[in-house]
Amino acid sequence: MGPSPMVTRYRSTVRASLTAVCASACALGLVAVPAAPARAADTITAADQPYFSYYHLDQARAKGYTGAGVTIAMIDGPVDTSRPELAGATVLDKSPCQIKPDDGSRRHGTEVASILVARDYGVAPQATLYSYQTVSGDSEPDPACQDVSVYTYASLINHAINDGADIVSISITSLERQASLKWALARAAASGTIVVAGIGNTGNANDEGSLSFWSGVVGVSAVDINGARADYSSWGSSVTTAAVGGPIKAYDYGTAQMTQTVGTSISTPIVAGFLALARQKWPDATSNQLLQLLIHTTVNPDGGWNQYTGYGVASPATMMNTDPSQYPDVNPLADKGGGSSPTPEEIAQYADGVVPPAEIVFDNSYTYRGLDESVLGATTNPYPTHLGTSPRYHAK
Repeated sequence: MGPSPMVTRYRSTVRASLTAVCASACALGLVAVPAAPARAADTITAADQPYFSYYHLDQARAKGYTGAGVTIAMIDGPVDTSRPELAGATVLDKSPCQIKPDDGSRRHGTEVASILVARDYGVAPQATLYSYQTVSGDSEPDPACQDVSVYTYASLINHAINDGADIVSISITSLERQASLKWALARAAASGTIVVAGIGNTGNANDEGSLSFWSGVVGVSAVDINGARADYSSWGSSVTTAAVGGPIKAYDYGTAQMTQTVGTSISTPIVAGFLALARQKWPDATSNQLLQLLIHTTVNPDGGWNQYTGYGVASPATMMNTDPSQYPDVNPLADKGGGSSPTPEEIAQYADGVVPPAEIVFDNSYTYRGLDESVLGATTNPYPTHLGTSPRYHAK
């Protein structure tokens, strides 16, 4: 293998040079990603990934907990499905546009996808994984993608919901705060799609730099392989839970060598995978009850919430052995404090069809039912419009 593996901490920074509309990592589509021919020694196995034994995932598989029947959407870099560890996994690119990826985004996307669905060490190896590519690092958008709104997280979350995803995993942090993102997350809450996002790796408070800032989003921080808080992990009021953030083994496209990485980019898909296992085990539970299950089954010595690990370290074994039907069908992350959004009223506005169409992007389920006649025929309104038909106007 040559020199000792490198260790990389993913800072999860994103390119901010596209436009004001696309001020963070922007989603594009897949181009062919050539990979160096894999040697047998390059194949990554469960023995290389300490989280696998830490969480006793071999026992989960022995009991049939594999994520079968669950669809996870991953918003990240491109996935190199020619890597041997992804052989046999169901990974489908659903990106709306193409990008020219850099080596870092290839590694990141392939690494995160492998944590989710690699047959040997993925948390949910039989889940279906949909990949939606972002622009990050030195990746570049394809000039053919003229509509910058298609690159945003709002667009990609809506594309994932359009495609039927149960869970959306986002490891790359973002400062994106457009109204369209608020309404995409309102739709996720209304439709029962769970969104999981990493808090980041600044080692400082990072609520403003993470998508976990938003109401309803599962914010994930990192602990080390001993269960102690990782010093690189960001923290804040948006943290929901924590999971092992590495180190794990990954293939580095720039050096064509194996590397070791740590970060909330690792802990985030681990938690998303746990939720996929819970969705498989408890198919009749609502998404709100699964979120209740997550926060009520953590390893948490003090029994409360804190800004470093949220409600505690996620525990898949306890999640699999605790019936979520005992919990109320109420989203426990609906109010993260500090004026978090979308609020319950905003979610109701979306569900009732009274959000201005110009603020919603790539949502194939939306119908405007408000009273604003100016939206009729407007170029900013691509949605079906039935004025005055919102249920809020016809309350009993």
